[in-house]
Amino acid sequence: MRTMIDRLRVRATLAAMVPILLAAGLFLGGCESDPTAPHDPTPALSEADAAAQAGYVAMAVSRVGPAITGFNDARKNTYQHTFNGDVVCTVWLDFRLGGAAGVPANWSTADWARLYTATEAPLMMPIGIGGSVLLALDITADIHQGSDSAVLGGGGTFRSGVYEAAFAFTDLAVTAAGATPTGGTMSFTGGGYAMTVAFDGTNLATITVTGLGVWSVNLDDGELTPLP
Repeated sequence: MRTMIDRLRVRATLAAMVPILLAAGLFLGGCESDPTAPHDPTPALSEADAAAQAGYVAMAVSRVGPAITGFNDARKNTYQHTFNGDVVCTVWLDFRLGGAAGVPANWSTADWARLYTATEAPLMMPIGIGGSVLLALDITADIHQGSDSAVLGGGGTFRSGVYEAAFAFTDLAVTAAGATPTGGTMSFTGGGYAMTVAFDGTNLATITVTGLGVWSVNLDDGELTPLP
């Protein structure tokens, strides 16, 4: 079993951890250069490589999503939240009543929120042994105040060197306690693969590659494991 960054490093032709952009969603970047010349044909992704990309997005959302529910200050409409420790960044939160087009509201009355990072200040998260990723994100959520929880929605596109994919969240439930998502799914399509990532409240999410195999990703350290 290897972490996702170990798997991607196995292939020099996989743009070996060049900056990864998730437009309208998450931006992941590594620290190696791209050895693939522009005129070279795009190398085919393995099933494991595709599952690893989906796993990165799953990790990112599980780390930052709970920040939407972690406030009790009724005086503000917008907040800044700073992460320290293994995840380092500041996110901005915009709370509204009546959905995305609703009026500004404070946390205690809002039913919708947007969480995002500034373009020049992405989130940094460690991956594998000695690796790291940068995440610029923009996600939305319906808030359920009674249980200090939120249901995340939205998505975007994924680009890593010559590879592109798309992702979307469906009923991804997070809580103020900061645990991993308690339910919901994420779809991820790219490299000729269609995948569904399912969350169940544990630190292991299940990645089902349509028509092929099933994988488990550890949301704490990125370890990717094929399942029987």
